[in-house]
Amino acid sequence: MKNSWIKGLDVDEVSDIESNFKASAVLRRRLTDILKDKIEVSNKSARNKTSYDNPNWAYLQADNVGYERALYEIIDLLSQ
Repeated sequence: MKNSWIKGLDVDEVSDIESNFKASAVLRRRLTDILKDKIEVSNKSARNKTSYDNPNWAYLQADNVGYERALYEIIDLLSQ
């Protein structure tokens, strides 16, 4: 579990968060799979040849990279 989950919490809250985190392993694994699927769909759409016709292609790619980075950060928080 990442330290950011318990940063700034009191002892009782830390205990609650830790126990809930451990108990949610199946849910976290499923959410991770869903997020990875979203990354894959995003990658496929970014490689679509029709997107090259867009004059704002560079902005679309930057948005895609930021979106993926955010999803990977969430996946990292969900991992143990």
